Amino acid sequence: MASSLPIYSLQDVSRHNTAKDLWIVIDKEVYDVTQFQAEHPGGERILRKVAGKDATDKFLEYHDASILARYRERLQVGVLVEGPEPKKGFLSRFFRS
Repeated sequence: MASSLPIYSLQDVSRHNTAKDLWIVIDKEVYDVTQFQAEHPGGERILRKVAGKDATDKFLEYHDASILARYRERLQVGVLVEGPEPKKGFLSRFFRS
């Protein structure tokens, strides 16, 4: 079944890496957890550590995957595109895209 949600790359998600704009990836699903931070039982800090990143391994360390069903409709904003990240050139370490 094809998803009608937007498709994002990990590079797209990485741009959402602040407390006021916080996205994470869990199992190839993209979640906007900006408003959820205050509700998170483990606290805001743990979410901020994985802001803009694939948090699948960290998530599965502490949660059963079935917990996503409770939050998916409210927090999922897209899906992660398959494939490798584009290679970065020498100047990429000096400039954000």
